[in-house]
Amino acid sequence: MFSEACRKAAGFTHPVIVSTHHVGGDVRTEVGTFVVLNDEGWIMTAGHLFDSFVRFQGDQRKIAEINEINDGRRQQEGQPSNEIRLDPEFIEHHSFWWGWDGTRLSNVYVNRQIDIAVGRLEPFDKSWVAEYPVLRDPAEVVRGTSLCKMGYPFIEVSSSYSAETRQFSIPRIDREALLFPNDGIHTRTIDAGRSRDGDYRMRYVETSTPGIKGQSGGPVVDTEGRVHGLQVRTTHFKLGFQPFVQYEGRNVVENQFMNVGVAVHVSTVREVLDSRGIRYDADGTDGGYRIDF
Repeated sequence: MFSEACRKAAGFTHPVIVSTHHVGGDVRTEVGTFVVLNDEGWIMTAGHLFDSFVRFQGDQRKIAEINEINDGRRQQEGQPSNEIRLDPEFIEHHSFWWGWDGTRLSNVYVNRQIDIAVGRLEPFDKSWVAEYPVLRDPAEVVRGTSLCKMGYPFIEVSSSYSAETRQFSIPRIDREALLFPNDGIHTRTIDAGRSRDGDYRMRYVETSTPGIKGQSGGPVVDTEGRVHGLQVRTTHFKLGFQPFVQYEGRNVVENQFMNVGVAVHVSTVREVLDSRGIRYDADGTDGGYRIDF
């Protein structure tokens, strides 16, 4: 059912690797997904993928302040050190890898309340992407539609950091082979009101299957590959079943949950793109681009 949709989505769905190096020496890696929107290199993804970067910026200020205090302190000979120690959890270095080596993201806009981010890849070569997404007409995004989430879960990526070069290294990723779809149906449309700034109506598509870690920022598409939403989170509903299971010789209550996916509705996606002047292919434009400013 989704073979053609997967073929199309594979062209515009790509992995993003987020790497952090901490004061204590740990290197941690997070995998997400992004969608290339047009031949100018504009992309969209989940806003929460930038949370570690915001933390990194805050940690850099804290590190600078602590180092300045330590530099101003005079150590007394024979006395215990009065130096303030840095928290080993502070992020010392941070990196995004946007699907291609040597490419960075510019003109970034993150709306964390909606959980969406857009930006422009630079440099960007048009030959990298053969097909761009079509954003579904919001009036046609209805309950019961068969949908498929696309992204990059189940990937174990271990970044390394070189203090000498001050760069991260990640293993090569077979993007085509590792792209993972999981299907379901549109169960409900969630209306969360307007954003705090009043600019956007926050609507979400709920799906009968969960988004999987690594699919955040990936497209939710119908059987023709048209985008209905942008996957951002999974919600867990208690089913009211509480069977007992044996654990280390004890009876333990095990709550049962239904996990459903939540994606930013295409109507909200289009509002954000229109307000930023980002062009995209949409239903009813005969293959052309809709441009709203």
